[in-house]
Amino acid sequence: MRIVIPLESNEGENSKVSWHFGRASYFAIFDTVNKKLEIIENRSEHFGGVGKPAEIIAKIQPDMVFAKGMGPKAIQLLTSRGIKVVTGNYSILKEIIQNIDKLVELNESCKE
Repeated sequence: MRIVIPLESNEGENSKVSWHFGRASYFAIFDTVNKKLEIIENRSEHFGGVGKPAEIIAKIQPDMVFAKGMGPKAIQLLTSRGIKVVTGNYSILKEIIQNIDKLVELNESCKE
């Protein structure tokens, strides 16, 4: 299983989780089977690139995306492709990795 997590910083497992999915500076991609962590820069239109963050993440084809907050269009795009959108009360990447089984479905989108 692969999970994508938005990050404010690139400090490996000690990276801070971004509170706004689309404005995250980085995305962690964690493979729970191989215990492999990859951190990539957010190259979406919010950072001068091309495409919306959810579209870019959907191309990675994760099984799950963690978010503290996410807009309704992004949630709909991801869930329509079979990607589960989850949340939890964690602020550091390693906390999410250690508690993947405790994450819950994100039921409410942010207003922005």
